[in-house]
Amino acid sequence: MRRFRAPVLPGPGLPVTLEEDSSHHLLRVTGVAPGEAVLLFDGAGQEAEAVLVGADAGRARLTQVGAARAVAVPEVHLLIGVSKHAAMDLLLRMATELGVRRIQPVLTSRCVATGERVDRWERITESAAAQCGRADLPEIAPVRRLDQALAAVPLDLERRVLVPGGPRRAPAVPPCALLVGPEGGLSEAEVQQAVASGFSPEGLGARVLRVDTAVAAALARLL
Repeated sequence: MRRFRAPVLPGPGLPVTLEEDSSHHLLRVTGVAPGEAVLLFDGAGQEAEAVLVGADAGRARLTQVGAARAVAVPEVHLLIGVSKHAAMDLLLRMATELGVRRIQPVLTSRCVATGERVDRWERITESAAAQCGRADLPEIAPVRRLDQALAAVPLDLERRVLVPGGPRRAPAVPPCALLVGPEGGLSEAEVQQAVASGFSPEGLGARVLRVDTAVAAALARLL
């Protein structure tokens, strides 16, 4: 069943009107017909079935069918060095699909890209959530320096930092945090800074991986 973001799930039998972007995708891109059932999710962990009733000024009008249900997501925080647009877009999509709850973009010494593109990043994660079956959206925190990002990690999270050639360990168990550097990786000083903040070095094998590949490989081991 096709999935779309709703601003709210109003309750069984009640109407809901989608925002412009979601309406365009439902009405024009996928061509959902009146009377057809879809799944709506609110981005906060709830989803519900709904039926398309019609459209008003290009915005889809639906009626919720049945009660909303919660979809649980493990608490995994990803701290990621800000990367070039293509790599950043891909890793955000994969992190969403794999169930990351919070994404913290980090500025490190080897970051080539330094801009903050939160609107674009949020559109990517919303699209990925709709595609993969998530009812929530990962929180995307404002870009921070590494020291600020490390200090903001909750104390009860197990912590890992990816280091090429680092020791192989059993996967972390959520709640946990994973730090991955940008293209070019973290400097030795930054790795030591993370270790001093409670992060254990972890490797993914003998090969040096692209940042988006490293994110996918690391998250697939623990989610």
